[in-house]
Amino acid sequence: MDYINTSRPQKIFSTIRDRIVYMEYPPGKLLPEKELCAEFKVSRTPLREAIQKLKEMKLVSVIPRFGTYVSPVDINEIRSAFEVKIKLEGLAGEVAAKRITADKLAEMKALIEKADALLKEDGQRRLIEIDTQFHEIIYQATQNQILQEMLQNLHGRCARLWNSALGEIIPLPTIISQLKEIHSSLEKRDSARTCRLMEDHVRYFIDRIKNQLL
Repeated sequence: MDYINTSRPQKIFSTIRDRIVYMEYPPGKLLPEKELCAEFKVSRTPLREAIQKLKEMKLVSVIPRFGTYVSPVDINEIRSAFEVKIKLEGLAGEVAAKRITADKLAEMKALIEKADALLKEDGQRRLIEIDTQFHEIIYQATQNQILQEMLQNLHGRCARLWNSALGEIIPLPTIISQLKEIHSSLEKRDSARTCRLMEDHVRYFIDRIKNQLL
């Protein structure tokens, strides 16, 4: 999924990041530079720019003379990231409630309709993708570039843990209900309630997995 910057390095970054986040690239996997350049039809320069961003997010490790590898999941680091993410998600909800446009609200409603359709099928992974898109719309609605970048960085660090654990333990109806509440609160421009709902939404995910993995 592409975010604000749609340049070539950003597209490469987004693609590789999503593969890591959704565990298509598991921890320890080698990312061969030559093969990736061929896949994306680019020289080494844009690929290395993308890899540098992934390294800054601690999603990959670059070992001189050996190559680039998907980083292991660091439970202690993720615990710290979750603590920060809860507060920043609440702040994003609070700010977005003041600034969100009708177009963004319509985009969120369309995502909720897609999520409702998943109740008729086994749509765990798809729901996680929809939830990510839902949050990204809220980040954009804040119109605060620094806040967006911080939350996108935290998402990359936390999402691998969610995707490895949540498929079997998060009920779809509960998450969809939470998304509907957040959307309704944004429509009403209720900053305080949106802040609380966003924090509760993230905290719900964390509480469901911490006894198992944290």
